[in-house]
Amino acid sequence: MKPFETNQCFTNPLASSTSPYLKQHAHNPVYWYPWGKEAIERARAENKPIHLSIGYSSCYWCHVMEREVFENLSIASLMNRMCINIKVDREEHPALDEIYMVARQVMTRQGGWPNTLFLTPELKPFYAGGTFAADESQAGRTSFPRLLEWLNFVWTTQEQEARSIADRVLEDMRPFLVHIPHDDVQVSDISARSGELYHALKKYHDERSGGFFQAPKFPHEAYLSFLLHYHSATGTQQALDIVTHSLQKMAAGGIYDQVGCGFHRYAVDKEWYVPHFEKMLYNQAQLARVYTDAARITASPYLADIAKGILEFVGGPLTSGNGTFYSAIDAETDGIEGAHYAWEADEFNAFLTPQEITLLTTFYALADIPHFPGHKKVKGQALILRKPLDEVARERNIPYLELSAVCAQVMNKLLLRRNTRAAPSLDDKAIVSWNGLMIDAFAHAGKVFNRPGYTARAREAADFLLENAIDNTGKLHHIYAGNRPQLDAVLEDYAFLAKGLITLWRVTPEESLLEAAQSLMESAEELFADEVRGYFSTQDVSDMLIRIKNCDDSATPNANAVMVENLINLYDITKEKHYLDKAESTVRFFLGAHVNLQVEHASFISAALKLEQVRDGKAIGVTPEMFINDTYALEAKNAPSDAVVASVAVFPADPKPGGTFELLLTLEIKDGWHINASKVNQPFLVPTGFDVQGNGVKLTKIDWPEPLRRPGQADNETLLVYEGLVNVTAHLKLSASSRRPPIKAMLRFQACTASTCYAQRDVVLSA
Repeated sequence: MKPFETNQCFTNPLASSTSPYLKQHAHNPVYWYPWGKEAIERARAENKPIHLSIGYSSCYWCHVMEREVFENLSIASLMNRMCINIKVDREEHPALDEIYMVARQVMTRQGGWPNTLFLTPELKPFYAGGTFAADESQAGRTSFPRLLEWLNFVWTTQEQEARSIADRVLEDMRPFLVHIPHDDVQVSDISARSGELYHALKKYHDERSGGFFQAPKFPHEAYLSFLLHYHSATGTQQALDIVTHSLQKMAAGGIYDQVGCGFHRYAVDKEWYVPHFEKMLYNQAQLARVYTDAARITASPYLADIAKGILEFVGGPLTSGNGTFYSAIDAETDGIEGAHYAWEADEFNAFLTPQEITLLTTFYALADIPHFPGHKKVKGQALILRKPLDEVARERNIPYLELSAVCAQVMNKLLLRRNTRAAPSLDDKAIVSWNGLMIDAFAHAGKVFNRPGYTARAREAADFLLENAIDNTGKLHHIYAGNRPQLDAVLEDYAFLAKGLITLWRVTPEESLLEAAQSLMESAEELFADEVRGYFSTQDVSDMLIRIKNCDDSATPNANAVMVENLINLYDITKEKHYLDKAESTVRFFLGAHVNLQVEHASFISAALKLEQVRDGKAIGVTPEMFINDTYALEAKNAPSDAVVASVAVFPADPKPGGTFELLLTLEIKDGWHINASKVNQPFLVPTGFDVQGNGVKLTKIDWPEPLRRPGQADNETLLVYEGLVNVTAHLKLSASSRRPPIKAMLRFQACTASTCYAQRDVVLSA
């Protein structure tokens, strides 16, 4: 990975930062300050508005604005004269990022990075936007110089009006950032609340392409995790079906790096084909956990392979020499997003054999990368799977492990080729909270897949952070970078690291791990607990506009939700009742009966479901029977054996030599199930097949019943199926020289529900 390039002509206060994002701007002609007292005090002393620019190192549009706007001398001159300019790495200051993202959403109904705001010297926002252009030539983007001049006019001539706007915006922001319960808090019915969330997610689920909502498509790991837990708690099959369908579609798309593994942050299209190419540690951690749990529940080797692929990727370029995990890999190379990952069709001829090219074009495809205004056009396309590999294996009757091994050999050759290209930049800071999520994912997968190496990865990272991210006073820090801990930890650092340690303790029950987790929870109680109940996201500091306290998920699980989960786990381990009492009071506080359901509460409702399980005396840790041995070679999950019952009869029973007779096949299909007809419209479905063998017997024809037509999950899709009681007649002719021999009737079918098709089943019947 290459470092960010710098321009030494100018130097501003960001030069001493260890953040790759801030260092990228350290030599802009803009006089940037980091967030802190110096900049804020200067704004107040000079009564100037604050221009606050929030982004992160792997943000493509942040790079675009830096090159086009902040390197422009005339624009920088305007900025330096009119504003106090503060640059924030959102990963260093997650609370600031959340506060001012809410501000932008309140003012514009839009979000994203870079996040551009103008604040009063008291830190109240009065204007917000996103990416701006250097001049009027960029269609769809406002000219930043024109914006600066207008805002300067407003501030110098209508300051009081700007301050009034800021006051109103602040009041509109508060309900999204601070949860205030009613005086008469009643305990919410968690079962009912979780059922409401399940039905909401079922409504938002994209039945064709998986995932939720339309483009752009994010993985929404919190939704998937909730649905897995809801399935485990209630037995609702469709909750699991939504998850497995989504995970398969994501794994087949360009959002998953088919060559080097790991997930990009999101896809720009609803089919998951074209990603926004940055890779973030928090995505890898959460998706590794979801794929591991889905593989554990379904015994799917394909989902297990994706989980392992994520972990192997993180164990490579995202793992530091000290065992901690880096934050992100950039989306662009040499100013072009996706340049490292895109392929041109004719370049495969240079390094693949004809047989390998045939395999590649049979199972994989190239998806066009759309050209967005303001982007440099990338040469090439995104590599995707035509279908999930386990579906292909079932269709072609190829053992999955054989097919995946052959494909892996070709992907390895592509990876070797890709590694000769210029690599995108790496953000090498270790964020404690994200590392906690990754420790949890590695430790959990180590047990589920019986991989001690994964457990060792988790332990190495945990040991380093416990030794180096905590100072002599016992205070945890938010980031480890530049060989030192930096910035005060926020609630999610304590919560996520404790979560990882608890999971690691369940795998390797060493007392020191449990003690460290308990110590972190005690410190979090002292620093963040509210007397009213629940936890604040940050310590009480003077330069924070609002002290956040909510239960909403963002790109990562809500820290209050993870605190509740930790408390439940510690009670489950220690049986110390004060943990359970605190968990219950926090759930009551955030999920009172008056609180309106939001899908952003997914992690918190999932934690509340675990609380109900504990109340009911159910185990919440992973039990031994849930583990998967790493050498397993299971195909897709089988349908219940009684979903389809088959029988045969011969008429007449004793046909004359040279005569004809019939073999009658009867299929009894259970209510709620169907099998595909003998001919299907969809190539990914297995048609029902029937063959008859016997010495001296010739099959002349088969009479299939007329199929039923049922709507599929996609728009205008029709399924051809059999349901209920089905009779099939095979017409046979006996040779003239023999009596009727024993006959073997071979039946193949795929049993399906309204939402899921299971592995094909081959049945041999004798008559």
